[in-house]
Amino acid sequence: MKSSLTLLFSLLTLSLFAQQFRYVPERPVPGDVVSFTYTPGPTLGSEAQIEGRYVPYAGPSAMRLSQPTTATAVRQGNTVTGELTLPKKTIAGLAMTFRSKTNPTLIDHNNGHFFPILLYDSTGTVRPHAVGGQASVLVRTAFPYALKITPDWTWAIQKYEQEIQKYPANRPQYWADIISVQIRQQKPNAKKTALANIDAYLKSRQTGLTPEDLNNAARLYDQLIEPTLAQAARDRIRTVDPTGDAAQKARAGAIRAEADLTKKLTSFTSFTQSFPTSAYRPMLVSSLAEGYFKAGQFRELVTFLGQQPLKDTDPALLHSFAQQMTDEERGVPQADWVASRAMSALQQRTQPKADAAERAAQIRAYQATLAYAYALQKRTPQALATFKQSVDGLEDDNTDPRTSERLWQCAIQATRADSVLPYIERVVKAGRVTPRLRSNLRDWQAKRMGGTAQAEAYLRKLEVNYRADRRADLAETFVNEPAPGFTLTTLDGGKVSLAALRGKVVVLDFWATWCGPCIASFPAMRQARDYFKNDPNVLFLFVNTREGGPLSRVQSFMAKQPYTGVVPLDMNQKVSDSYGVQGIPTKVIIDPKGRVRYRSLGYSGNADATAEEITLVIEALKE
Repeated sequence: MKSSLTLLFSLLTLSLFAQQFRYVPERPVPGDVVSFTYTPGPTLGSEAQIEGRYVPYAGPSAMRLSQPTTATAVRQGNTVTGELTLPKKTIAGLAMTFRSKTNPTLIDHNNGHFFPILLYDSTGTVRPHAVGGQASVLVRTAFPYALKITPDWTWAIQKYEQEIQKYPANRPQYWADIISVQIRQQKPNAKKTALANIDAYLKSRQTGLTPEDLNNAARLYDQLIEPTLAQAARDRIRTVDPTGDAAQKARAGAIRAEADLTKKLTSFTSFTQSFPTSAYRPMLVSSLAEGYFKAGQFRELVTFLGQQPLKDTDPALLHSFAQQMTDEERGVPQADWVASRAMSALQQRTQPKADAAERAAQIRAYQATLAYAYALQKRTPQALATFKQSVDGLEDDNTDPRTSERLWQCAIQATRADSVLPYIERVVKAGRVTPRLRSNLRDWQAKRMGGTAQAEAYLRKLEVNYRADRRADLAETFVNEPAPGFTLTTLDGGKVSLAALRGKVVVLDFWATWCGPCIASFPAMRQARDYFKNDPNVLFLFVNTREGGPLSRVQSFMAKQPYTGVVPLDMNQKVSDSYGVQGIPTKVIIDPKGRVRYRSLGYSGNADATAEEITLVIEALKE
């Protein structure tokens, strides 16, 4: 009786489906042009513009490649018609849906069952996977999630079973998905049933068990939270196919997981003897190299890498090693070898012509690291020549401020500063400098120009256009609000009033001793404050607020800080509340007319960038 009702329901569903969606030819083959007619249901019945969306499908392993495609459709009265050309490559069918062009959230996906176009072969027989593939669209692609479909797992299992009934040889491709769906149904004893079904399938395949079978079993065991069974299934792969890809992958994974470097090297050597051309060898070379690097065994790192084919070397990984070694000044004698090896590995790799600019940028970065390794070893002529190579012909906007700083230091040590001065002046004009480079250039020029004031004027002349452009950019983000008045007692017992500061640019930095980001931003604020230390029309107020503790805590904290300055006390938070402070640190800048023009919340962690932005805002407001 139940079987008869199911059949009746299926026939009724097919009848309704046929009334709503039809296509010709009725038995299309790959490469055919298919014309379709869709009669909108309640969801899209009133929509004037409707389009089709579909994914092609085939066997389960190919489903990850299925991407949604739009099918042009035209509304004609009560129906929507269109046509599409079926791909000539091997596919089993298309899963279609329809949606409104003006409101894409309105979608008809046939209650999660799609509107399928099944493909046939030249004999008129439905192709393998044409039926089961419909369920694979639901189970193996992101298409249903984009449509917000509630999965009908019972329907999916029916499709899988119909597929296997028609093509029994396809069972190995579908068995794991069927069990996975049964688990998702969450029926009583689902886990027990699933474990029994996995065991039954593996036993049925004893003579033809494949690594894929065992991988699928392991995946199912993972889904059932049975890690011991999952690992046992993976371990069996070596027995089933001891030289295949799955066995190599499993063995390589075990080598990667080995923490003891001596054992790791021994296992690696054995692996490469067994599989000299394995695709997993480069991964293992990187794993060993990373182990030596993290252990600080730089001599062993160089020895190991020197024994490996260059093609198995990851240039980006080696460059990252060289960068850290030079930045931290660890293993410097080996750093230039590692950097050179990285460059050789990069240059050996073929790359599409379209990526030529990216390759050039990588080579410049590697050269800069190599140059710094030379510089740290006092190989100054080599360092200077290599630094120059890394910046030769480089556009100003693409320069690296840290590399420019190191180049300048190297040139000074080589007493060749004049040879790179034109380049350094260019990057200063472009604003691509670190504070240290700017300071060192100022000190070097002060000796030549007769004083710091002259050198500072020289730098400001170089920076005038860059700073003007940045000020203009920042001015577009300015706010324009009245600044609430206040009078506060300062930490040293004095008084500060906003009314008395009219005509000045006032910087309010709201902070508390317990606020880590507040304290972290102090060096940036000190840089900005020192920039205007001789300007009486700029005042920085470090407003302590939301402290929640005794005044002695603030006094003790400030006594240990080099940030001497005015510290108003907003004990009851009235000032911070009046300025709409939602969190700290918050920085507010008030113009000479008493209006709030700039505010920022939080701290980026970049002191130089923060200091520069604050100084540029102040300059813009002074103008």
